[in-house]
Amino acid sequence: MRKRSAHSYEEIARSSGVSISTISRVINRSASVSPGMRGKVIAALREKGIDVASIDFEPLPRDDLFIFNVPTLKNPFYSPIIEAARIDAERHGYHLLVSENLLNAATVDGFLSLLRRTKASGLVCVNSVSRPILRKIAGEIPMVCCCEGDNASGVPYVTIDDEAAAEDAVKYLLSLGRRRIALINGPENFKYARARLKGYARALAAAGVEMDPSLIASVSADMDFEMAKAHAERMFSLDQRPDAFFCISDVLASAAIKAAFSKGLDVPRDVAVVGFDNIQVAKIMRPSLTTVYQPTDQIGTLAVEMLLRILKDGTDAVQSVTLGAELIIRESTVAY
Repeated sequence: MRKRSAHSYEEIARSSGVSISTISRVINRSASVSPGMRGKVIAALREKGIDVASIDFEPLPRDDLFIFNVPTLKNPFYSPIIEAARIDAERHGYHLLVSENLLNAATVDGFLSLLRRTKASGLVCVNSVSRPILRKIAGEIPMVCCCEGDNASGVPYVTIDDEAAAEDAVKYLLSLGRRRIALINGPENFKYARARLKGYARALAAAGVEMDPSLIASVSADMDFEMAKAHAERMFSLDQRPDAFFCISDVLASAAIKAAFSKGLDVPRDVAVVGFDNIQVAKIMRPSLTTVYQPTDQIGTLAVEMLLRILKDGTDAVQSVTLGAELIIRESTVAY
């Protein structure tokens, strides 16, 4: 039975009205499926002519452990989300183990082996994961995506409206009379990077400003400060240099400010800079950084609460959540 194809799971899902991930967890003896839902899946298997009497559906024991998977710990944005998730998990009697690694075809089997060895009860994933791999992992363990998300995967997620937040930030720069607005983005395999690029492009198009590819650059998921600074310095060397930067991380925005200073430019008089995340450095640097605030505490807490709900009632009972974001105006765009 464990070698049945995804197509077979889809047939069972259609006949039972149960999600593919829930069916997979029943087959993999996950403790997260309610007895009623487990019985419904077993009945659907029986209707398909499968000898259910020869299959052990008894749930495997699980430890009071949640795995929190991140692509990198070098990005400071993740820290407050992890801390909020840890506090909420411990409040409910669970420990939180942070796993730092990318999830792809080359690493997923090793990651699944980790989940089995630790007997983890659930997973919060902040990684960019392809839909097939997402479903493969969700078939083994209750799972919530955090910041990233895919509506078609069937895996619940908590995130913000990245596209709208980016559009608002760029519209604000346009309202200041800036027209040569540069973008320093993250890796495009991440949903947030693709969505923020869309918001950036939409704001420019609405203002009749043509998007200039020479003003767009990307860095790795680590939010590499030196790489971002090098990109900004290159842009400042153009015949028509940027008069503003929209950066998808406060780390990248601080790099743009550093590059501006190295070129003898004043922030915000010569170049305005907007970041994203509102990490601590945004408040204490000089000039202080205009940035998009993400409710990190709420994101981390909600991810754990959603996971707990899945453990209690199953994946089908949990709806994805999209939170709002807020643009905070500081000295990097407005001289006080």
